[in-house]
Amino acid sequence: MAKKVVVGDKNRFDDLPDDLLRRILYFLPGDDAMQTCVLDTRWREIWRRTTRLSFVYDGWSFPTCERFHQLVKLIIQLRENSPLTYCQINPFTDDVENCIRFARTRFTRTEQLMEYVLECRVEQLVVCPGDNYHDKTLSLQYGLISRYLRTIDFELVDFEGSSLDFSDCPALEELTMRGCNFYVCRIVSESLKHLRLIEFCSFPEEYRIQIYAPRLISLRLGSLDGIAFDGFRGLTPLLEKMPLLETAFVTIADMCSDSCGSKREDFNDPSCTCCDDECVLLNGLSNAVHLKLTAEPEMFIYRWDLAWCPIFGKLKTLVLNEWFTATDLVCILQHSPVLKKLTLQFDNTENFVGATISQKTIEQPIVCACLLVVEIACREVDQGVRKILKILSICGIHDKQISIKNRRWHWDSMMFL
Repeated sequence: MAKKVVVGDKNRFDDLPDDLLRRILYFLPGDDAMQTCVLDTRWREIWRRTTRLSFVYDGWSFPTCERFHQLVKLIIQLRENSPLTYCQINPFTDDVENCIRFARTRFTRTEQLMEYVLECRVEQLVVCPGDNYHDKTLSLQYGLISRYLRTIDFELVDFEGSSLDFSDCPALEELTMRGCNFYVCRIVSESLKHLRLIEFCSFPEEYRIQIYAPRLISLRLGSLDGIAFDGFRGLTPLLEKMPLLETAFVTIADMCSDSCGSKREDFNDPSCTCCDDECVLLNGLSNAVHLKLTAEPEMFIYRWDLAWCPIFGKLKTLVLNEWFTATDLVCILQHSPVLKKLTLQFDNTENFVGATISQKTIEQPIVCACLLVVEIACREVDQGVRKILKILSICGIHDKQISIKNRRWHWDSMMFL
């Protein structure tokens, strides 16, 4: 129970500004923060008007799930619809024995909390109700409706329905989804500027999810800072046009269903699973200014897309790892007229060495006159690196424009700068 701190006849907190008291409340567990209401009317009003809330059941602050839900009901009753700038919702612990009887209603409660904070005009929302033991499907069949919501962070959530539509959130600019599973056909947002689908998200294997975000400025798909092969599961999403895109990081690892065991370049192997009738990724990424494309060599969705000859008319910096072949490299250079810096990162050049390139491909004109720097990071200058240097020379790139850096093999070699 909260107690007044009094020296003589004076309350020590009387001289503290309201902003500092709000800061104190922010760091207190929800139960303790609410108990400050008994101190005096000033604390009660400050608590009721706090703009940051966390509905987090950590298994330590509350002896039972029932106690936690009682507190949540009381908080909502006392606060009413006072505005919020930030809210975190994580109403369950990984303690199965403590919460097993709430498994069937857990997402009902999560959705109720989401409805409540949206009524409070929340601007930043973090939702992490999932764990490894309970069903965690969240149905946003009717979407989210908010004129104030600017940022959403979903973690370990399963989405189901025909589409994940954020059209009724016109202020939404940042959307992060970590380790989420998608059973939808489309992700839609007219206002979104920054999208991150990271930490091993899962997409369907029967069809490609379409991502429609025409105002997107930055995209991170399956690529987490400092981790080369984070990746995602299922078929690679189909990206629709993103005319305002500036930066994109995409990683395709071995859990992706777009793979080909034979590593052939003609895409006629019946074991291949990515033979669509349209460009999947690169058409949507073609307006990027800064682009980083990494993949395991057997994941050939980039090579499939390059067959459609997308033009990277704004591309200035490009980072590639060892997925590409000689044909792919020449194709990219031929279709990146303003490229200034190219970075190639290798741990193994086997994929490049085994590939062939036609004389006709090499003889096509290279319009990449703006290219100033080519950086090659490798473990050693082997046959593959020498082949790359020869192709770059044929393309008109001089030795003085190329620098080769040693790429040591340890855990940090799994990191792409």
